[in-house]
Amino acid sequence: MSVGTTVPFIDDFMVIKGDQNTTLGGPVPEGKTRVVVLEFWATIPHLSELQREYKQKNLDITIVASTSEQDEQKIRNFVAQNNMEYTVVLDRNQSLRSKIFQPSGATGIPFAAIIVNNKIVHSGHPMDPNFKRQLESAAAKASLLKEPEALPLITMSMEELMQLRPRELRQILDDRGIKSTGLSEKSEFAQLILERCSKTQYYKH
Repeated sequence: MSVGTTVPFIDDFMVIKGDQNTTLGGPVPEGKTRVVVLEFWATIPHLSELQREYKQKNLDITIVASTSEQDEQKIRNFVAQNNMEYTVVLDRNQSLRSKIFQPSGATGIPFAAIIVNNKIVHSGHPMDPNFKRQLESAAAKASLLKEPEALPLITMSMEELMQLRPRELRQILDDRGIKSTGLSEKSEFAQLILERCSKTQYYKH
């Protein structure tokens, strides 16, 4: 498949390492950017390095290695011995090969495709300098759109809130972007927290 084309839904491969629910071309949650690196047969160490790098950035990036080898146990042994830190699948039905590898015009392996929200943005040799640039660009977009972190609901009673220091009460409001201008009494801060923070979900700015 060429750059710009959409990856169809594919789930008929066997996951031999990684999330058993891994699929390609599936629905992407609203507001999120899903970045997938699909590499045909990958024994290159840089894949584990990339997985570690982007996992630390809390991005939704999955690295999938695919092989059409039939000796499943041999592949499992190879994966275990080489401490692969990414998802590895066995392309038993040749779906990945027939729907992505062959249509792309690839002539040999390794071959990699970077897929952003089910659309191919780069395909070619994984050691091509442009591969890393495209992945960094995709990761940057994912970082900007990653799901915001929810702040906990405040479940303390009025009596428990009154045991906190004024600075702590003010911080609860500030974290949620709630203005406390004009408040001076500790009880006023606590009452506002009860009214605004016990049932309404707020997120980190």
